[in-house]
Amino acid sequence: MNYDVVIMGSGAAGMTAALVAAKAGLKVAVLEKAPHFGGTTAISGGGIWIPGSAQARAAGVKDTADAARAYAMGVVGNRAEKALIDAYFDNGPAMVDWLAANSTVNFLLSPPSSDWYPEVPGAVDNGRLLSPAEFDGKQLGADFNRLSRPREEFNAPGGMMIDLFDLAYINRLPAPGALWHMAKIAIRFVLDKRKLGRGSRLTMGTALAGRLLHSALAAGIDLYENAPVEGLVVKDGRVACVRARIDGEVTVINASRGVVLASGGFSANAEMRKAYIPFAEHHVSILPYNNTGDGINAATAAGAAMGAENHVNAVWAVVSKRTREDGYVERFAHLMDMSKPGCIAVNQRGERFGNEASVHFVEAMHRSGAVPAHIIANGAFVKKYGMGLVLAGGGKIKEMVACGYMKTGATLAELAAQIGVDPKGLEATAAKVAADAATGKDSAFGKGETHIDAEIGDAKHLPNPCFGALDDGPYYAVEIFPGDGSTTVGVRIDSQCRVIGQDGAPIGGLWAAGLDANSIWQGKSPAHGCNVGPAMVTGFIAGKSAAA
Repeated sequence: MNYDVVIMGSGAAGMTAALVAAKAGLKVAVLEKAPHFGGTTAISGGGIWIPGSAQARAAGVKDTADAARAYAMGVVGNRAEKALIDAYFDNGPAMVDWLAANSTVNFLLSPPSSDWYPEVPGAVDNGRLLSPAEFDGKQLGADFNRLSRPREEFNAPGGMMIDLFDLAYINRLPAPGALWHMAKIAIRFVLDKRKLGRGSRLTMGTALAGRLLHSALAAGIDLYENAPVEGLVVKDGRVACVRARIDGEVTVINASRGVVLASGGFSANAEMRKAYIPFAEHHVSILPYNNTGDGINAATAAGAAMGAENHVNAVWAVVSKRTREDGYVERFAHLMDMSKPGCIAVNQRGERFGNEASVHFVEAMHRSGAVPAHIIANGAFVKKYGMGLVLAGGGKIKEMVACGYMKTGATLAELAAQIGVDPKGLEATAAKVAADAATGKDSAFGKGETHIDAEIGDAKHLPNPCFGALDDGPYYAVEIFPGDGSTTVGVRIDSQCRVIGQDGAPIGGLWAAGLDANSIWQGKSPAHGCNVGPAMVTGFIAGKSAAA
């Protein structure tokens, strides 16, 4: 088999690189280890942090490239590789515009989303995050089922997808216009489920993956699923071939221009987790089980150098889990519930140890040793906001209590006995929270005091949208673990995304993008969208470099 460029992985990084190379007239193959295309991107939020986009300018957002660049450099600090960050800012808006002109990939300005470090000069609370437009999966025709399915535990019951842009309607329920909007989504989903076995209204990362797959098919890119790469072949000092298992047979695929590694990092590799991740024995990743570091390991076997020591080695996420009767482990990322008023997280002493609304909460778990911990709220909270795998409305409370995922008690002392927490400590913590809640000020950890906290709180709850008393029982608890939505350690790359060898020089014919490349932020993400954003930008750069 002969190609100009071979891409390892079908997430946003790999597919963007493939599209750029194919549109330059090259013959391109994408090798995907999993049975479906989409990779990590398909289960992500799909947002990209791209300061200075045409979408932001059209909306009248007041921002400057210098301010955004200074902010990013201020966040990353003296570990920053300036050439990589410059390449990101120089190519980000161009990548968005190029895809709009050359594919069906389309981004919209996201609802307001704050940068993660508001104290750093240059931070803003709106205008830098873009979200993929929803996509009709039926446009893929017979290839629809080649696209990764959204995880049901990340969506509404049955896997019905909700978009960020739907949240404004949800917050206005039961107003007639909002009710009709959500009813149309539900009716379409039910009809699709009967006819197609899945919903065709795709949102967030699944929409982005669907748009990329649709564009790749239209561009004539050869797509191979169930095609794990088993190694790279180096000839005369450059990567010239890939060994992959296709249709059960090991096949050598020639790549005259080279190979782009974009296989999604190492979250599912137990040995690499032990080497790079704190509390590895308790760590729970939400990423696909196929992300076993294949691209990184293939690169290092070919002489690649690993990235320098990062601030942190993953983009952390608070995760809970339960094992279903069929053996599948459901993993829930607590992105919304912990920010609501009336939810606290406690250690074994029954004490809070951090701001539950913070995007950096896992770091508090690591620092304090509260691994695992528990989040606690009362029945009214669970029915109003949901809690983990129990969605708003509380319809799955009995099921989740019966299977042990959720514990309950009529009193805090009774709940404490269920979860192995000191009852006196928990009661004292609840009393302290109630006293603070009367003033709206969390005197211990400042929950709800920043824009980014408040964005995911309850705007109707005053004076603090994120902080409130636990109030009366019954009470519920869910065990939480430190987890990740992305690893950040990978092979070193230069500003053209060429993989750097042990001798400090680029390895001929080898590029890396997305999670296979070391984080351009050195693991310290500036904002939401700083995983998929760099994946697409590095894919864009790698595709251009390979084509050149």
